[in-house]
Order: sequence, then C-alpha cells, then structure tokens
Amino acid sequence: MLPYQNIFFLMTLAVPAFIFILQLAKREIIRKAIKSAFWVVVVVIFGYWSYIVYLQYQAFASGPLGTTLGTIDGLQWFFGYTRLHFWNQHLVSFIAALGIFALAKYLNKKRGEIFMEPEEIYLGGLGVFLVGYPGFLFYLPLVLIASIVVSLMFVRRGERLPLYHFWMPTAIVVLLVIQFWADGQDWWATFRF
Repeated sequence: MLPYQNIFFLMTLAVPAFIFILQLAKREIIRKAIKSAFWVVVVVIFGYWSYIVYLQYQAFASGPLGTTLGTIDGLQWFFGYTRLHFWNQHLVSFIAALGIFALAKYLNKKRGEIFMEPEEIYLGGLGVFLVGYPGFLFYLPLVLIASIVVSLMFVRRGERLPLYHFWMPTAIVVLLVIQFWADGQDWWATFRF
C-alpha cells in the first residue's frame, strides 16, 4: 500500500471515531458543530486529493509523459485518469450525501421531525461521504440492518430505535472492511467508472 493511502485511511477512520466519542460524551457539541464538521471534512478531503493530483501531475510531467501533458489531449487524459483513480470515490459520495440531506430533510419536515434529529442528517451525510463510492452502497443498508437487528433484540414492541448512534460505528466498520478486504477483491474494481 502506498504511503498516501495509509494516511488517507487513518484520516477517514479517525473522523467517525472522534465524532462517535463526542456523540456519547458531549452530544451538545455534536448538535452545534456537526454541520461545520461535515463541511470541514469535505474541504480537507478534497484538498488532500487536490494535493495528490498535483503530485501525480509533477511525477508525470517529469517523466516520459511530460510532452504529452502539454497538449489538450494530454490534459484531458490526465483529468480522466485522476478522476478515475482519485476523485470519483468522493465526488460520487459527496453527491450522494447531498441527495441524502435533501431527502432526509424533506421527509423529516413532512412527517413533523419524527424520523431524525436535525444533527442526525449530517451524521448520515458524513458517513456516506467518508466511506466513499462504492462503500456507501453497502453503508446505507448496513445502518438499517444494524438498527433492525438491535431493535429486534433489545427494543420492546411498539417502540422505535433511532439511528442516531448507528451512523458513525457503521461507517467505521465499512471503512475497515473496504481497507482490509473489499479493496483487494476483483469485484470491487467493477464499480469504478
């Protein structure tokens, strides 16, 4: 594994772990800061990928591809290459997170705010963004399945278990599974576009 991948993995794993600890210990901090935390994480991750793309450009420009990168076709190829290898994972999950924000806010407002706490919408969006694409395709069903299983085991009939404490632990599990298992599987690569 390349060093930048280790740093990125640790960074993305630390965020949901820290947020979950705050959820348990200082819920009022989460209420006040989760929206800002979401946008800070988005800026940091896109900034990180921008730096990696810059380094990749420098590496290609100093090698045999240097003359090709000076052309329009070469730059188009480079942007396609970096989109496929670096950007798509979080560009797609960012769009999905924004879609989840919109849908969750609409449904929550329509039903009188009974589905989610206001900060929970950002917790879910942050989880979607951090696990990336295609991880969020597995993340969302796992959040629901985990809550159903826990509800069946511990919640009395007629009561409802909120998803509030499921978003970040499930993100941690999905990130670990991707890092240590799914990323090495051939079928995982079929999600790339």
